[in-house]
Amino acid sequence: MKIPTFVPSLDTIVKGGLPEGSSVLLLGQPGAGNFEFSISSAANLSRAMEGHVFRELSGYEIRVLGGIVYVSFSKPEEEVKRIISLSLEKGLAYHLLEKIEILDYSRLFYQQTQVPLSWLGSANTLRDREGMITSFIRDIDRIGKDKMIIVDSLTDLFTSKYSDENVIFDLSRGLTRASKKWNSLIYVLMTSGIVDKKAENILMEIFDGTMVFEWSSSDKTNRRRRYVSIPRFIGVLPQIEAERIERFDAEFDYSSGMVVLNTMKVR
Repeated sequence: MKIPTFVPSLDTIVKGGLPEGSSVLLLGQPGAGNFEFSISSAANLSRAMEGHVFRELSGYEIRVLGGIVYVSFSKPEEEVKRIISLSLEKGLAYHLLEKIEILDYSRLFYQQTQVPLSWLGSANTLRDREGMITSFIRDIDRIGKDKMIIVDSLTDLFTSKYSDENVIFDLSRGLTRASKKWNSLIYVLMTSGIVDKKAENILMEIFDGTMVFEWSSSDKTNRRRRYVSIPRFIGVLPQIEAERIERFDAEFDYSSGMVVLNTMKVR
């Protein structure tokens, strides 16, 4: 059974979507599209939950997930909603905001920093920093079944002086195992280059799949383009390799989300 990403051209290549229970590291350069991919996937899932499934998915054995959860470690809930509203066409944003459940841990994240908690505008009870991970695990274990879960982000955890690298690895392993138990799809966002190559490779081995989002510019036009590659993905990479695809040329469309324009193949 496949879980669609709801990026139609990508789902067609991978025969309907990603394997049920997948955990996916979305590793990207700033602005290169990992956030846009996750929010496009979630927004189009919100429409599919109402019966609006892309015709490109007909003929594939797919399952539409039953809900969407957005986990934010550093952004307050209102800021997440604002970003969604600014990133998507009004109707698409409306569908997503109507369906999404936001887990906001920003007050816990900033509790031991110099940032005034009054800036966050949240009424959450203050707890210690160790309680943030504990609270997240408890909350997501309660509501994580049959969901698309977006975790924003490992960047926040790695760049906080209060977070331990091994704790983040263990959390990632736990999410990967839990995704099978919940039959969910988990996207975990992370900015490339914030950890050394060893740590990055460990994470790529922990998650079921990794999608890498990068910028590239043309010498002829000087125009930057987004490219997506899939260096590792259990149950997906053989299909990518069979098509001899090296990377995807993608762009973000305000009215429909992430769009794969074409594929670049190995010659």
